[in-house]
Amino acid sequence: MNGISDTLAGLRQAWPMPSRPRPITIVGCGGIVREAHLPAYRKAGLPVAGVFDLNGEAARLLARDFDVPVVHASLEEAIAACGSEGVFDLALPPEAVLETVRQLPHGATVLIQKPLGPDGATARRIVAELDARAIVAATNFQLRFTPSMLAIGDAVDKGLFGDIVDVDVHLAVYMPWELWSFIPRLEAVEIPLHSIHYLDWIRGLIGEPRSIYARSVKHPRYGNQADARSSIILDYGDRVRCCLSLNHTYGHGPRHTDATIRVEGMKGAAHVTVGYLLDYLRPQPERLEICHERQPWTALPLTGERAPDSFAYVMANLQRFAAGEDARLVTDVHDALKTMLLVDAGLKSSRLGGVVPEAADEGEGR
Repeated sequence: MNGISDTLAGLRQAWPMPSRPRPITIVGCGGIVREAHLPAYRKAGLPVAGVFDLNGEAARLLARDFDVPVVHASLEEAIAACGSEGVFDLALPPEAVLETVRQLPHGATVLIQKPLGPDGATARRIVAELDARAIVAATNFQLRFTPSMLAIGDAVDKGLFGDIVDVDVHLAVYMPWELWSFIPRLEAVEIPLHSIHYLDWIRGLIGEPRSIYARSVKHPRYGNQADARSSIILDYGDRVRCCLSLNHTYGHGPRHTDATIRVEGMKGAAHVTVGYLLDYLRPQPERLEICHERQPWTALPLTGERAPDSFAYVMANLQRFAAGEDARLVTDVHDALKTMLLVDAGLKSSRLGGVVPEAADEGEGR
């Protein structure tokens, strides 16, 4: 028992910082930067050299609140100041990524906020532009870097679960979609903005699915929103069941609210309570439990949370890879492109609908 306890306690939950952190120039000063990027970089000791936003006042307030030394007056000024020695952090709307990437210098290093453009076709063009300029680029799919998911990935790599046979994501939570004014303008919401994280993480955990079945639906509370809930199945053949049930409009109080992720193998399993989704405005800590070889479930103390820690770990992996300290860029844009194409396939599946059963002959079964 002590052996497995020691193994669980030693599972990876963090990412090492670069030995020589490079200065970061942030382009885009929206809520995600204030709530996650800058708190993460401050906690991890990653230096931020400057910020830029088309809304100059937003950039100035952000710089004041986080002691950022420079507020750039233009994108051109920010790019010139960062050059190829610093690291760009593009926290931009998806439709602005391609044109911004085209202005980056040859050999730059850049982290791009997910999604990688508004759709798979644009993501292909973004990757082509980055490759043409020999730019080292990662996408900010930080779910892979949360302490709980790092631990699960490490457990899988160490064979603690055996062959994976079941992956399940289940949400019955209330998401305050009304906080984001741009959402009613989108043609699709739940899969490209939220479930994209799960699709990317699952790909990283168990590989590429053969196909995807999906259906996203509206909710009367958000009548002008394209969708708010999804049911998704990833096809990994007849050995693995992979299912996502995602209800972001559960409005009946905290009782029976649910946000869980489960990974089951032939030798063990992991169960995550996703605390930060149980109450979006008042996040709770995550809880990770693991069982192995019929031994009792063990709650694994977590050393951090998705925000801010995972945001720092994505940046750390990028900087370490660019410096030759990491052999693999986990969220490389070429890998992120596969996630974008999977999202496109899910949206297409949602539009096509299911198989309509044949009509029974009148009187049949009487």
